[in-house]
Amino acid sequence: MEQSHFSNIWNKWNKLRLPPSPPRNKVQLSESEIRQLCLRSKDIFLQQPNLLELEAPIKICGAAEVMVESAIEESS
Repeated sequence: MEQSHFSNIWNKWNKLRLPPSPPRNKVQLSESEIRQLCLRSKDIFLQQPNLLELEAPIKICGAAEVMVESAIEESS
C-alpha cells in the first residue's frame, strides 16, 4: 500500500480520537481500503520474528493468556 494512501486511512481513524468526537463514532472505509489495511498488516506481522527470547518472570494477560492456557491444555 502506498504510504500516502495508508496515511489517509490512518487520518480517518485518528479524527475519531480527537474531541469533541463522540466515543462510538464509526469510520467509513471502503472494501478496498480494508483489504489494503489487511495486506499491510500481514506484511508487518510477517516481518516480525516468530520466536522471542524472554526471561522470567513473565506476566501474560488478556487474550494471550487464554491462548497460552489452551496451548498448555493441548500439549498435556
